[in-house]
Amino acid sequence: MRFFRFSIVLLSALLAEPAVAQVSQVPRPPGAYRTAAAYHRRQPQPAGSDAFYPDKRGLVVVEVPQGARTTKLRLAPDSVWGFVNGKGRTTRLFRGNEYRLEYADTLCVYSSSNIMAGADRNGTNVLVPGANAMGAYTNARYYFSRGLTGLIFPLTTAYLRQAYEASNPAFVAALTKLRVDQSLVDFDRKTGLFRITTLYHEAAGN
Repeated sequence: MRFFRFSIVLLSALLAEPAVAQVSQVPRPPGAYRTAAAYHRRQPQPAGSDAFYPDKRGLVVVEVPQGARTTKLRLAPDSVWGFVNGKGRTTRLFRGNEYRLEYADTLCVYSSSNIMAGADRNGTNVLVPGANAMGAYTNARYYFSRGLTGLIFPLTTAYLRQAYEASNPAFVAALTKLRVDQSLVDFDRKTGLFRITTLYHEAAGN
């Protein structure tokens, strides 16, 4: 029953998600972004020198310089798509959770440290030395979405297969060929891409 529900939700998301062009990796100005389209256009509202979430009231805070002083503007998290902090890091807010955008494309990759203990071959939730049963010390967990507005799912071969089996069989075939010692989130510093992103581009002929 759970598998059936996921399949229905995922199918609805894929049908509703339009095809979009690759989003440039050019840094965005700090501030809150009301929509994914605004993020694509690099138009924060409001713009600021820094932004963070959550504050003590669970709100998004944008720090806006006004002369020698700084004013803090607070926004409800469900009123924004996400925000960019003063260091240029993008966070997308989705269903009450925050996901750090690691790569923006028609296949977006996110990471999050707000996780429970566990492990799998993709490296999405691997305990590190000293971790306890509650997962106090863990590596980042990774997620993906179709474009900047798609539903966010754990970055595993099982979820990717369901998301792309019909529309991108070449990509799914490449996923099945991964060796046991290879992770979807192995990072290539020369290309600036995760393995999953490289496989996705290769399947598309890029």
